[in-house]
Amino acid sequence: MKEEIKKYWKEFKTGTKTMFKEFFKKETNKKQRANMWTFSRFIIPIISFITSLIALSTASIPLFIGSGVIAGMGAVTDFFDGRSARKHGSTSNYGKLLDQVTDKYFAGVVGINLLFLNPNYIYILIGELAIALINIGYKLKHKDLNISSTQIGRFKEWPLFLTLGLGFLAPINSVMLLLSNIGVMLTLVFQTATAVSYIDENNKNIKIQNRIELNTFIEKLEEEKDKDLENEKTKSIEPKSISRLEQCENLRKLKEELIGKEEDKTIEEKGFQKRKK
Repeated sequence: MKEEIKKYWKEFKTGTKTMFKEFFKKETNKKQRANMWTFSRFIIPIISFITSLIALSTASIPLFIGSGVIAGMGAVTDFFDGRSARKHGSTSNYGKLLDQVTDKYFAGVVGINLLFLNPNYIYILIGELAIALINIGYKLKHKDLNISSTQIGRFKEWPLFLTLGLGFLAPINSVMLLLSNIGVMLTLVFQTATAVSYIDENNKNIKIQNRIELNTFIEKLEEEKDKDLENEKTKSIEPKSISRLEQCENLRKLKEELIGKEEDKTIEEKGFQKRKK
């Protein structure tokens, strides 16, 4: 696990250096604009956190709301980075990693900030942590697994950011406090749905990846089988070739059984749904 963490940290550090280097060059500036929008979510919540601490120490409601406006600017960057990436065709693995890290970091810092006024925001922090741990667990166990945001996961960001914004308005009156608490509960529902969607999507991707690997392996054995059959015709087949023939046939039967079981399971599930209706 330590080696994996070191690997991702090295990729993140290298990607960040490249981002700054290319952003300040005219010929590669457009390529890194989306990543710079995303990277700004590292800095904005810190500024918001500092101003909110000053507001709390001085009991200044306007300054606390101002810190919420600063945090809101960070939420807006989530819209601009995606738009810029699509416009300039600058999507990359580093950009995806940066987006995932900054989203969790932004929600974590702002959520901790709001805990000073409303302890219920601890649920939002727990929800974001759970989602992160699910994806980290899958990635550590399946290194080649491509983990991308699900549709519900992307939609979840908007009620999350809205709820964080309402948290900064809670000191105004009891109505805003009530709305922020409702937002926390709704966000928790979306976070739960997001966690379930990631588990389902990752399991599907693992099955697809396993099937592709099995098919690739069988194709290689079939090629060897064809060569062995040619050698058999010329009476030059080797003893080890027979084992490869048997291995190929066994794997072919295994593949048919696996596909058959999946089809039977699908038929049973459809039949159960029809009976249920």
